[in-house]
Amino acid sequence: VILTYRSPESWWKSFENTILAGISQSTDQESLGLALISRQVFGGRPHDRANAIAVYEANVRAVIATVPPGRLLVHNLGDGWEPLCLHLGVSVPDQSYPNRNNTKDFQSALAQN
Repeated sequence: VILTYRSPESWWKSFENTILAGISQSTDQESLGLALISRQVFGGRPHDRANAIAVYEANVRAVIATVPPGRLLVHNLGDGWEPLCLHLGVSVPDQSYPNRNNTKDFQSALAQN
């Protein structure tokens, strides 16, 4: 199991500029963003920074508490291929570690919809 981790402040900044921006633009009450993310994950309070960070931190704690340590890799943003490949038991590829779905790309895709 791979848990991609970033600091709560870094997570909030990314969430606020991507997912939350998408939720804020949605007018369809049954959309994935509103029905699932806003209401179910964040209890209808996705804009509440303290609540959203608390939900994020609780999820991280739950994953760490649930997954046996030998099966879990907490992969920090910026760690690159090495820890990931070691955990999976595969060789490091001869290519740069991917960096997709960044804030700029996400906002561009959101603007096209």
